[in-house]
Amino acid sequence: MPVKTKKFEFGKIEIEVRQASGLEKLPFEAMMTKAFRKFRHFGADQMKWSEAQAEEFMIHLDELGAGTNGQILDLVPKCILTEGFDANSLTSEELRDIFIFVRGGGEGDEDGAAPLD
Repeated sequence: MPVKTKKFEFGKIEIEVRQASGLEKLPFEAMMTKAFRKFRHFGADQMKWSEAQAEEFMIHLDELGAGTNGQILDLVPKCILTEGFDANSLTSEELRDIFIFVRGGGEGDEDGAAPLD
């Protein structure tokens, strides 16, 4: 199945973005799997983890480079299709909006990829 593309408008700026490919997401998925193995003693259902357990897991993901920030830094610039557009001109909120789409989820995409954060 091909990756989707989408146009984002932020004020007067319009950019086209594609979803990350499976190959681009693969390193993050591997790090997530590794992290889940390390924290399997917390239980398989993350919804049942305590706030402290969830925080410990997120810190570990960040240390691996697989936290949300690491994924945004790596994936978003690669997925911007608009020629010559500088991702540094986006606000953190705009980056997060784009990231939701890039990783395979968001508005109108109920079957998006499993969240990587």
